[in-house]
Amino acid sequence: MSSYKKLPSIDAARRRLLFHIGSVAAAGAAGALPGVTFAQSHEQATLASGSAGYTWALPFVAESAGYWKARNVDLKVLDFPTGRDSMQALLAGSANFSTTTDTPLVFAVLQGLKPGILANFSRYSYDMKIVAREGSGIAADKPASLKGKKIGTPAGTSGQYALAKYLEFAKLSAGDITQVNLAPTDLIGALVRGDIDAFSWTAQAGNAALRQSGGKAFFLTQDGYEKFFRSHQLLLVNQNTLDTRQALVNDAIGALLDAEKRIAQDPAWPDLIATRIRSTPAEVKQATSVFEFKVGFDDSFVDDLVNQAKWAIDAKLAPAPAGDLRALFRAAIKDAPLSAAAPDRVKLA
Repeated sequence: MSSYKKLPSIDAARRRLLFHIGSVAAAGAAGALPGVTFAQSHEQATLASGSAGYTWALPFVAESAGYWKARNVDLKVLDFPTGRDSMQALLAGSANFSTTTDTPLVFAVLQGLKPGILANFSRYSYDMKIVAREGSGIAADKPASLKGKKIGTPAGTSGQYALAKYLEFAKLSAGDITQVNLAPTDLIGALVRGDIDAFSWTAQAGNAALRQSGGKAFFLTQDGYEKFFRSHQLLLVNQNTLDTRQALVNDAIGALLDAEKRIAQDPAWPDLIATRIRSTPAEVKQATSVFEFKVGFDDSFVDDLVNQAKWAIDAKLAPAPAGDLRALFRAAIKDAPLSAAAPDRVKLA
């Protein structure tokens, strides 16, 4: 049986987060960070990043290429271990924006919190991997060999949702494995020591596991997995920023659109962010080859949010809200700024 326990409330996690970032939180309340004053020529803004990994390649290009600065915005970026943690900083009022994947967003909305989705800027099906260790009894080409194994992943993240969909892909259920809630920084050590048999996390973590295990780790097959899983990378905004900093919100959209164009037109764009994410340009280019970089909203995105919500509710990981799920998630999408900047990028019913 699965040993996974229901996630703690985001409110509780937020209190823990505030203990560690109280000095940052003191800069503003409910998203009201310092903006333009008579003594300042630039706007001040804070973005909480879901990690320092290539998952956030597009906003990192916007940062490194100077697209915020070109709009007279001094952007402070705070790196967090996961998108769940960065979103909590946003909700706690320590940032104007945050980057996260769709899974933490789904849990937050189901718990009645109100992060706004300002942009859906990239997506993938293959970057989240199942990585196993030699001697675990798991076969790379046999997804069903996960049955009876201990698998680590950070709870409340795309890693957890990817694992659930991989089990579906393997024709297994959550009760067929033991899920172990581990922080991203603990996954590789736990695998190498043999504390777990496999983990569900990024290809970047998987490659690190291969190196640190001396080649005694491997990726499981994903042939056909795209029919089961897709992850969206999002820029979130809090309501206070949306209500009181409209020029800043428009600048954020413009910076992302400029970064998307740079990625599409400049083959050397990985050079801009390789140092930022402690990697090489070649590794960045190879890893992000499975990403689609395009800022936009469409109905398939809402479909994916609703399907994740149904999974979370059915698995008793989140409460079922009153009302229609589709209407709930459609209301979380703040598409007016993108519609104004690029009307063709918003195709929502």
